[in-house]
Amino acid sequence: MIIEQRREKIFSIINEKKYVTIAELAAMLHFSESTVRRDLKKMEQERLISCTRGGVVSNIHPNTETPLQLRLSTNHFYKSLIARRAAEMVEDNQIIMMDASTTVMEMIPYLRKKKNLTIITCCLSTAIQVSEQLHCTLICTGGRYHAPCASLVGSSAENMLKSWFADIMFFSVNSIDAQKGLTDQGEEVAHIKNTMLRQAQKKVLLADASKFGKSSFYWLDPPSLNHIITNWDPKFEDKCWDSYRSIMIFARDEPKE
Repeated sequence: MIIEQRREKIFSIINEKKYVTIAELAAMLHFSESTVRRDLKKMEQERLISCTRGGVVSNIHPNTETPLQLRLSTNHFYKSLIARRAAEMVEDNQIIMMDASTTVMEMIPYLRKKKNLTIITCCLSTAIQVSEQLHCTLICTGGRYHAPCASLVGSSAENMLKSWFADIMFFSVNSIDAQKGLTDQGEEVAHIKNTMLRQAQKKVLLADASKFGKSSFYWLDPPSLNHIITNWDPKFEDKCWDSYRSIMIFARDEPKE
């Protein structure tokens, strides 16, 4: 288990149990208490947790936006599979909108062979990666910087987006519930996504299976969702997902020779 995976597992346990001791974490992870303490110290510096006498609690409320660095390491394998499948939908000469999600960010290396693209994004991290890896026209919205997801938000960002139209938008959300639909953690980021969705002809949601069966605080309202790209999970056999199944595409690993 690499460091990022171990810290992701620690964070998941803390969020689930609300409070856990260092000894309990060490036993569950099969690592020494000293190793767990080093991980906890780093996570406390990132303000993800708070250490108490002998234990630890999470600083992340269910409706608090998860920091970008934590999201980058979460379910990375499936995000890469999903992003590669999404990139196959992109055609030369298209105008693309990309939100501030880490799954969408994973698409960038897979777009290198595409020609004459125009990419519109509200995310500074995405814009930097596009500028470094792709030869295309890049448009980054103005607006106020929102640190948790390195996104530009606010009325100025929304107004700029309203002046552009895209062939296709790729985005992700925090949660997908069979009844409540698509929800996200941050109000301002949700507003930006809703604006982008209205400006795109085709809407493609990228979301790994862990996001299904959950709900967050802020509702997204895509006018019409064309595709959902995810990874297969037995939960999708449940009838509650019947309304989504016709637009779901399951990204699979390439067979090994």
